[in-house]
Amino acid sequence: MRLLVALAPQLEPADLGRLEEAVLAGPPRALFKDDLDTERWAQIVDHEVWLGLTRLASAGAPLGEKAQAAKDALGAKNTQWQLAEDDRDEFPFWMGEGDERRKPVVTPRRRRELVEWLKQYTGGADDWRQRCRDDFATTACALCALSRENIWPVGRWHDALLAWGEERLLKRSWRYTAPVLVRAPLDVIGALADSLSWWLEALAKTFVGHQDLFLALCLQVLCIDDQEVVDSEDPVSRAINHPIGKITEALLRWWYRRELEDAQGLPDELDPIFTRLCDSQVPSYRNARVLLAANVVTLFRVDSEWTKLNLVPYFDWQASAAEARAAWEGFLWSPRLYSPLFELIKPAFLETARHYAELGDCGRQYAALLTFAALEPRDTFTTDELRAATEVLPEVGREEAAQTLMRTLEGSGEQRAEYWRNRILPYWRSIWPKSRDYKTPALAKTLAQLCISAGDLFPEALEVLHPWLQPVEYPHYVIRRLDEDNLSSGYPEAALEFLNIVVDSYVQWSPPELVKCLNDIRVADPRLEEDGRFRRLAELVRRHE
Repeated sequence: MRLLVALAPQLEPADLGRLEEAVLAGPPRALFKDDLDTERWAQIVDHEVWLGLTRLASAGAPLGEKAQAAKDALGAKNTQWQLAEDDRDEFPFWMGEGDERRKPVVTPRRRRELVEWLKQYTGGADDWRQRCRDDFATTACALCALSRENIWPVGRWHDALLAWGEERLLKRSWRYTAPVLVRAPLDVIGALADSLSWWLEALAKTFVGHQDLFLALCLQVLCIDDQEVVDSEDPVSRAINHPIGKITEALLRWWYRRELEDAQGLPDELDPIFTRLCDSQVPSYRNARVLLAANVVTLFRVDSEWTKLNLVPYFDWQASAAEARAAWEGFLWSPRLYSPLFELIKPAFLETARHYAELGDCGRQYAALLTFAALEPRDTFTTDELRAATEVLPEVGREEAAQTLMRTLEGSGEQRAEYWRNRILPYWRSIWPKSRDYKTPALAKTLAQLCISAGDLFPEALEVLHPWLQPVEYPHYVIRRLDEDNLSSGYPEAALEFLNIVVDSYVQWSPPELVKCLNDIRVADPRLEEDGRFRRLAELVRRHE
């Protein structure tokens, strides 16, 4: 509406005519709820057309004959329609002080009256959803009464389920409405798939009783004929927001309420459902497999045979790149290294390095997991396999691998020296790619931080990583870390060499920590003040004073 008002006075007659035709066509049906009846939809179209034409005219646009006639006819038919004096009808949302002219329709207070009202008033600006929050008993009884007449107002059920999905209403809504919803026709279940699956997911961890109804409702959602293509830029986000994904998550939450044990097998109720979700012939079930893959370690530990047969094949890039991408992104959402499982998926895991770009944001999790696999002493992978996969990683993947080295070293606490010598150093010598073509400024900055993270082994780390270091574009953080760890005082020779590498002569300004580091080096070893590296850095400081 704001755009119409702004454009109207500026348009040439031909363009104004095209705009009028677009307004006369009315709003797209797809933008509105599916459960609107014909009469209500006609009212919406008439009002939107009248409002658009009236706003054009009020902005000074000379309406054409057809548009003017339509505006006059709609205005005569609906004399109560008036432009808002405060221009609120130009905006999709309006916040006021409670004195607005157009207030929501108030639903009847008595149950019988509410039942009749729901039959006649199918939708619009009313207080139904809030009423469902505030008065569960009356609203639930009204919907149940309608269901006995085989009347299923989908929009009302949708709003009710969203309201009843709040924690304080979950228990009551489950107890009283589950037996009603399970009798709903399949087309109603399909129309309610989003809100119904969200409601089931919300209560899966806590509901008591009606277990058979829970499974029945889940199966009804899974029966919806959804042949939609599921390829997506973000399979995980799509899965957790899709009704099939929500139902899968609900089933998993219900399963996790049990005391799970290794090799106990899937429960009889879930085995056939999870097996069904592993059917690649149903496109929408890929959303389920993303979430099953996210829980593959637990599934494997509880029922290795089922997992080998039904889920592990989807990790294979050679079988289906689309399925493998979905499975790996699901797994990498919260990855864990579990050796018995990785013995099976090792070839696919190593092959994933070649598909890094296809993983989107999950690529970084893959690079980190590959690095963890190389750092941990296991028999699953050979050194050659890990080195080859690491070398295949793209530039951002290698940077993430270096970040992982730094984070794990910093997290080793008092065992830092031992961790450097027993984990980081062997990794660097045996796994890390040796080609200097892989040197980048971003990688150099991370490796500079890795040197500092080595703590008391800083001189040794600098000697090992020296060939990969280079001037850092913004060295301030690195220098501050060097100062905070007191490495300039403890290891003046190594600190000077480090600063000489990472601080470029063309840096725009010198960090104040650089002055302190140089002073600490001078105090710790006065001889270094005459060193050419020291003089260069001191001159840099004087230049920017």
